[in-house]
Amino acid sequence: MSDETRRIIIKKGTGVATIPASTDHRDGSWLATDIYEGEFYLNTTTGILYTRSASGINSVATTSGTDNNLVFVSSKADFPTAVANVITLEDNITYFITTTVDLLGDRLVCGQNTTLIGGSSENCFLKSTGLSSGTALITSVYSLPIRNISITHGTALNLDGDGTTTALDWFGVNFKDCQTIGTIKDYTNFIMQDSAFLNSGGMTLDGTIGTIGFAQCLFDNYASTTAITIASTCNVTRRFRIIYSSFVTLSGETSLNVSASATIGNERYILDTVNFAGGGTYITGVDQTSNKSLFINCVGIDNTAVNGQMYMHGNATATVVGAINTFYKALGTTTASSDNAKYIHANNRLTNDATISRKYLIQCSLSFTSGNGDVCEFGFYDSKLTAVRTPSKTKATANASGRAENVHLACVVSHSQNDYIELHVSNTSSAVNITVTDMNLVITEIK
Repeated sequence: MSDETRRIIIKKGTGVATIPASTDHRDGSWLATDIYEGEFYLNTTTGILYTRSASGINSVATTSGTDNNLVFVSSKADFPTAVANVITLEDNITYFITTTVDLLGDRLVCGQNTTLIGGSSENCFLKSTGLSSGTALITSVYSLPIRNISITHGTALNLDGDGTTTALDWFGVNFKDCQTIGTIKDYTNFIMQDSAFLNSGGMTLDGTIGTIGFAQCLFDNYASTTAITIASTCNVTRRFRIIYSSFVTLSGETSLNVSASATIGNERYILDTVNFAGGGTYITGVDQTSNKSLFINCVGIDNTAVNGQMYMHGNATATVVGAINTFYKALGTTTASSDNAKYIHANNRLTNDATISRKYLIQCSLSFTSGNGDVCEFGFYDSKLTAVRTPSKTKATANASGRAENVHLACVVSHSQNDYIELHVSNTSSAVNITVTDMNLVITEIK
């Protein structure tokens, strides 16, 4: 048996393990941190245990529960030592919370690529008895992944990224008894899944954020607070979306306050299969009537509807007919319905303002007069076709005694944003003017 294979040595020191310059462990040139294959070295400062193989230096688990980038935390003492009540977490380290950890008046400031993770949000908590309720328990200017822990404090967070390289990705994160969850500002994305506000509220989103997304979350609000606020200065460059989630919002509380001044694209404020209950105020600021919103299959609030309506009663303005068998835009002053949603009204024109393309049923009932016995034709002019839609063309004969005759026409269209519809008329018998005395035109979204 060679000398090397008989050696079982564990060295201790305050540095990182190194590879000796000499292959002969007996020549006296090696350093205190040098290890040969089969030897171990314990860094007494970090608790990291190293060994050596043919591939080089490798770290292995240690009695202190750490390796190169993982620290198990069962008490405040497992975190770095606080300075002026601030525990500064190390860059590129994952802190695994194993139980309820009380910081006893201290707070956490996260480093670059710090990760907070726990075994379960049911029994892995971060708290700080003695820390002012107005002081955030966790502060960061970097990306901050969080998994399977609960946070409980008067003010939980103060997160301010750079809006370019930083992101937040949370799973199984609960906020419990937090009056103010805090501000999240300037992140490329903020995604929170399978998480909960438990008697907690006061989360504010601000600055420039790409996607804000919540999926399968429960929001049980703190008394007299708003669960989630999109500040007036917030710029959501992609979307704000909540799906398959529930809000419990009691009297005096508010679920969502999305400022009308916030920058959000049309139909980029998305609520999909979200349940609201409890009798409080569910939505303020932007609501289902706004072009910014897209609310689908929600309970407790009105869902988004894309529809338009315009009408006129007792119109006496005739549409001038210059030639037979030629369509002209019907003249007269139309009025928009107060219930229009995502349709913009101008005189005898409804313009689609919905970002997502949809199918629509267009219907119109009207009364008209023209030359006695003249056969008149009516149809919907569609800007998408730059023509009157053939399926909508409907003919009727003007009454010989001058009585207004009734006509109904309809068709189905596929429209996108800025496409518009107008009512057009034609006299197929003579160049006699047509007067649409009464008209009711309705556009309805269909599935």
